[in-house]
Amino acid sequence: MSFSTAVIIPSLNSPLIAEVVAAVQAQVGIAAQPEIIIVGKDESNLIPTAEGVRFIDSGEPVLAATARNRGAIATEAELLLFLDSDCLPVPQWLAAHIEAHEAGHPVVSGSVLPVGDNYWHLTYNLTLFHEVLRPNPAGPRDFLATLNLSVERKVLAQVGLMDERINRVEDVDWTTRMRRAGITPFFWPAAAVRHQHSRTAAAQVWQDCALSGYHMRQLRLKHDDLLRAPGILRYPRLVLALSPLIALAATGRILWKRPYILRRFWRTIPALYWTKIAWCWGASRQDEPK
Repeated sequence: MSFSTAVIIPSLNSPLIAEVVAAVQAQVGIAAQPEIIIVGKDESNLIPTAEGVRFIDSGEPVLAATARNRGAIATEAELLLFLDSDCLPVPQWLAAHIEAHEAGHPVVSGSVLPVGDNYWHLTYNLTLFHEVLRPNPAGPRDFLATLNLSVERKVLAQVGLMDERINRVEDVDWTTRMRRAGITPFFWPAAAVRHQHSRTAAAQVWQDCALSGYHMRQLRLKHDDLLRAPGILRYPRLVLALSPLIALAATGRILWKRPYILRRFWRTIPALYWTKIAWCWGASRQDEPK
């Protein structure tokens, strides 16, 4: 089986975009280079002009879901690979994604390397992406993230595009809708990226985890059957009041399922607990945390 491929990258003036494009162009073990489609803004003119690279200027800043949808519409490729503009794929990334689809998985998440430039940079990757870290075994997942995701075009015909009304957790909504349609999201760790995000300080990590809690609470209640939303999420004030216990349970569950975090990254355990407090605080808010 062979696929025509397109890599779709939403970017709002990403300072790393040239490195991301170079990493995609340096892929090995593939029959043909993919089309690279970047959607968003590039006011510093960092996107390289090269064969196979196309930039779609959004005119104004748009949500990631909108950018990804525009990229998907702009290509006829059979396999769409969604990659964030701060993710540097390893050389075998594309070949691994293709291998997963050849194995019969129509929706595939690659992995995030468990690395970081400093304590908080590492903590962010561990706390938000613990389900798709590189040491985890391959297997089905309840939902997947679009920072490193491949989807066969036939899935779009069945499920549709991302919901552009949703911010931050549009990928969770999308892949949950796929599962509702009978399509199993699958994790394939060999398709790895280095997530070079900008959250390198405690305040930045707190803010992002709080935003995740705010949006994820609403989405889990929307898909409460498939995402097994605990009843407590219907009572935001109770989530805040019980946040120390909820955070303790969430941290313990991560360490129980991923014991390598305890062995290799034990110094981050207090910070992991703290990020779950942030998640609960965000989930208790009536308005989006600022």
